Amino acid sequence: MDLNYYAFFAIAFLPLIIGYFWYRPMGRIALWAGEVVQDLSSISVKQMLLLYLASLGLVYAYMNLIIHQLGFYELFFTDIMLGKDSANDIVADFLATYGSKHRHFGHGILHGAINAFLIALPLTLVQAILYNKGLRYFMFHFSYWLLTSVIVGGLISEFI
Repeated sequence: MDLNYYAFFAIAFLPLIIGYFWYRPMGRIALWAGEVVQDLSSISVKQMLLLYLASLGLVYAYMNLIIHQLGFYELFFTDIMLGKDSANDIVADFLATYGSKHRHFGHGILHGAINAFLIALPLTLVQAILYNKGLRYFMFHFSYWLLTSVIVGGLISEFI
């Protein structure tokens, strides 16, 4: 299965870019939520690299949740790597028929939203409860993850 690795590495910058605008100290959203965020200019290069690596992990995980054809391909991956032609033929026939099914921006948006509600919502809700924060705190952080997941999901489905 051919993947667009240029798009993979480019899409991984999106959570950082959205986060830059979302979490900047004088941004409208931060002011509305009453959140005090640190000045982003104090982030070191090492921290930025760690954030980018985490973002790569996010895009890789989302890629496996959004592109359905990867699940089928992974069933036969070991056999393909061992050089079994029958497995390669099965995968080639399947991808020739269904390779582009559900590979559009709208489908990625749907799965991005589902991922946000099933993954980010519980995590941000637990964090808000444990830190004794209010609804605005929760909405501030969950809205970032919802927006990021929707955009990243759409781009993964369309371009990777």
